[in-house]
Amino acid sequence: MADKNKKGLNLKLYGIFAIIIVAVILSALTFYTFTARYTAFDPVKTAVAYVDTIVQTGDGYNACKSTLLSKDMKFGDFIRQTYINPVVYENYKPGESTKGLKGLNDDSLKGEKTLNDNGELEGKVIDTMYPFFVNLIESNGGFDNFHAIFTQYIAELQRVREDVFGDRFFNDEAFFTAFEANLSAYGESLTGTQDEYDKNTGVQTKIASVGAYQEKFGEDYKIEVVPSGDAKVEGNKCTVNVNVVVNGKAEVENLPVPLQKIGRSWYVDNTSCNTSQLYTFYK
Repeated sequence: MADKNKKGLNLKLYGIFAIIIVAVILSALTFYTFTARYTAFDPVKTAVAYVDTIVQTGDGYNACKSTLLSKDMKFGDFIRQTYINPVVYENYKPGESTKGLKGLNDDSLKGEKTLNDNGELEGKVIDTMYPFFVNLIESNGGFDNFHAIFTQYIAELQRVREDVFGDRFFNDEAFFTAFEANLSAYGESLTGTQDEYDKNTGVQTKIASVGAYQEKFGEDYKIEVVPSGDAKVEGNKCTVNVNVVVNGKAEVENLPVPLQKIGRSWYVDNTSCNTSQLYTFYK
């Protein structure tokens, strides 16, 4: 009888241990899968993704989403709180609530042109701002000096918008619409474009063009960003060197990307990262 009880006890223990082992394995697999998908858990992947976002289309703006600027809030909210709201609301301080505040985004400030615009005037603002946008990027060597980029762009956008629309109305939508349209056009100036047609009307909406990358590296160019050596980790800080390879040749070598770990996530330390080479390697 004792042996039977002992055997039953062993089987129960075996079952418990088996369940625990399976649970551990499943947890490990889940963590591995989640980590593999979540780039921020890996400093090398974070650095590579950051540089790749910039070099593929000159998009240092969206690359900022993987930097320390986005560690506490979404990047768009950071821009609103730090650069747009202080312009829209008098005496506003970053981080304050805008609830109940009245500013340049008040509907009472909308003039006739703003109320009746069918997109034509907004398009004029975007086109007028584009040369200014390009000059900002080129004169600052990219987005490392993001403070200068946003403050100067917003100030000029206000001036241009008031000139085109004839009123003082201004809000975050005015900024994001113009800035992101300029960013898209800048990217296309690098990558080139293909003919595009409206699927409903058949009207041509975009004419094919040759971009700066195509002129330099050929029509079928291929840009890759690869790590150069192992990550140098010191506590919660890290440096990853990366190469920008175009058509199999390294055009940028050993670009250091400093990172900082907060919690379980790695962020590019934009305060000490120099990405200016990524905006000139094709010239």
